Amino acid sequence: MCIFPKEIKFIRYTSIGDIMDTTKNTKKIAKIFKKITTWQQKVVKLEAKEKKNNLDEYKINKLKEKITLYQKLSETYNEQGNEAKVKRAIIKEKHKRNQILYGNITQAIIIICFPLAVYALFNSFYSLIDSIMASRIKSAANASGVINISNIMVISQIKSMISAFGAGIAGGGAVLVSRYYGAANITDAKKTGSNMILVSIITSLIIIVLLVPLAPVILKIAQVPQISNSVILYFRLILVELIFVSINNIFIGLEKIKGNSKKILILNITVLIIKLILNVIFVFGIKVDSIIYLEIATIISQAALFIYSCFIMFSKKNMLQISFKNMRPQSIYIIPILKLSIPIFLGKFVMSLGKTTVNALCGSYYGEATNGLIVGALGVSNNLSGLVTSTTNVFEEGESTIVSQNIGNKNLDRTISAFIRTLAIVAIISLIGYICVRFIFIDQLTALFSIGNKESEKMSLYIKEIFVYDSLSIPSLGLTSALLGLLYGYGKTFLSSILNFSRIGIRIISLVVCHSIGLNYTAAGISMGISNILIGIMALCFLLFFLVNLKKKGYKGLYLSQKKQSEN
Repeated sequence: MCIFPKEIKFIRYTSIGDIMDTTKNTKKIAKIFKKITTWQQKVVKLEAKEKKNNLDEYKINKLKEKITLYQKLSETYNEQGNEAKVKRAIIKEKHKRNQILYGNITQAIIIICFPLAVYALFNSFYSLIDSIMASRIKSAANASGVINISNIMVISQIKSMISAFGAGIAGGGAVLVSRYYGAANITDAKKTGSNMILVSIITSLIIIVLLVPLAPVILKIAQVPQISNSVILYFRLILVELIFVSINNIFIGLEKIKGNSKKILILNITVLIIKLILNVIFVFGIKVDSIIYLEIATIISQAALFIYSCFIMFSKKNMLQISFKNMRPQSIYIIPILKLSIPIFLGKFVMSLGKTTVNALCGSYYGEATNGLIVGALGVSNNLSGLVTSTTNVFEEGESTIVSQNIGNKNLDRTISAFIRTLAIVAIISLIGYICVRFIFIDQLTALFSIGNKESEKMSLYIKEIFVYDSLSIPSLGLTSALLGLLYGYGKTFLSSILNFSRIGIRIISLVVCHSIGLNYTAAGISMGISNILIGIMALCFLLFFLVNLKKKGYKGLYLSQKKQSEN
């Protein structure tokens, strides 16, 4: 059985461009009908089987789903102009939404999360490369360049504290948009997204106005090892960068909701390439003498993504289109955004504040004995762990998107399936990653910071000794990320905040105790490992508490085992 176009339309051409577009469209239609014919032949064969198993039924449903999608797409190629392109974009996005709500859930997790995980891995490698480049920048005040690593690592935690505002808005708002999107309420999804942009812009401007004048004071309180005019300017440039980053985070969150993970991967890798090329030019070409050029490269790359994201978000083709009309402040959208965003912000802020406090304590306890290198070594050790944990954290974000949309679609059973399968994937990645960075590649990774002088060799040694203990946190952070994805999806941001508060409290207490009993700088890594392992145990307790409550009380009138359709 073969499907042919229902009718052939005679189109009146107005330009050579129209004729060329029509020629292209004719070729695309031919390819589409060739695919449809092949799929229909497969459906006929499967349906002709006398004894069909569950896998056969699944294949038949998926093939029919593809046929319907491509039939709808083929009809749009008979039309001319931008309206046809908009229709095609909306049809494709609806298909991705259906995959999240009704398709194979493991496949949905992989489709959404895998491209983002690849990006996170690239980004973690780049953070290491950034640190290595910083160590190559020499000045009159910093002959070896190694102290730059400590400066950057301390400031990066301050940056994380400040960027928690934008991350909270993007995270909390995305949960709401996901629910509207899952319930097919596109109007409220658009208005919520537009109000997210408004809140983010206002917050970013307030932060810049308040913190730019206070930059020297903030750096002094955080105990940045070497405060100079270039370091102060570096921090102020970071505040400018965060305007672009906050909007870009919202754009990425909205694209993730629509299942456009591949696009996000390509865009983020492009940003990394731009940044890397500029850094190579600055450090090895021009041979700059200040770390501010590393931040200038970051601003340029983020600004490029910002320009593209604005073009996409305001486009008519965008199913979640942002508009200035919808950007007017509306309490019915802003208040729910803030209710979900503030706990997420507090969790991320406190976590970064705790790391900043740990850095300050380490600098106070062991800075003199290590010539100020301990803070940099601790930061690099965190980045080594981040090669794995940043990848698993991506599954937390993807899982929360899937959970939120399925809550909007009134299917709680599917949210638990999403959690279980996310947990299994994250556990495998965590185990393999831990073995690789802790045992197989540890010598090669730490050797990157040894550039032939005594200070760099010491730095390499400190990193390795701290990482032995710090790496113990990798498996527990994997478990925690899967749980947080479930909690964020259900809007239980208060529980997630408790986990983050507890992690920091335990880390600081364990560091103080380790120092008081006379342990050396390795206490920095030991405190990280202890806190994250204990938080992993606490996360298990939270999970049991949440699941029992969900089973007994349900969620907003919904209960488990009330399936809308069979699980794939």
